[in-house]
Amino acid sequence: MTFLRQQQFQWRLIAPLTGFTALLLTPGLAIHWGLLPFEYRIHALLLVSALCIALCLMAGVSFAELGLSRPSDRSHWVFCAAITAGVAAIMVAQTRLFTFDHTPPAWLGFAPFYVLVSSPCQEVLCRSIPKLMTDRLQVSPWTYVIYSSAVFSLIHIAYGDSVLLINTFLVGIVWGFAYLRMRNIWPVILSHAAIGTLAFSLGIA
Repeated sequence: MTFLRQQQFQWRLIAPLTGFTALLLTPGLAIHWGLLPFEYRIHALLLVSALCIALCLMAGVSFAELGLSRPSDRSHWVFCAAITAGVAAIMVAQTRLFTFDHTPPAWLGFAPFYVLVSSPCQEVLCRSIPKLMTDRLQVSPWTYVIYSSAVFSLIHIAYGDSVLLINTFLVGIVWGFAYLRMRNIWPVILSHAAIGTLAFSLGIA
């Protein structure tokens, strides 16, 4: 009986993370498999973001626990500026070594959405909420970083680009460690917006 109770307790802890992962990955996989039109990817991101954040707030999670408190530590901004510069240098080096043929989006129309909506939504979904969930499971920091990087990479599967999946996984590791250190998502959001903007400009994404 004790064993069964332990199994039930473990499942109650794992089930929310499993459901969250499925919810996060379903739109991208549906687009990848042709079940959902590609142009609906933005609508899917907004819907999933709103649902997940609403569920967190209904469960009593505070904005501070989501990493959305006021960023008051200057060292956090300096740290994120340093990693952003490092990632940017690697991206520029990639363009010297490899050829990318992505067509940049209509930037004037896309930039406000990407910087003000897409980047914050992706960081909360792929960094803040996974940290809350993996904390409940009492897993190692490495497990959190790998999990958050994997889901961040896989939400981009709709683009059908293996290089993009690798790049988002690798930069996800950097941002995962950054959030692990700071527990404030705003500097990471700014780094995401800057790196994404550069990636579009260079034709990498």
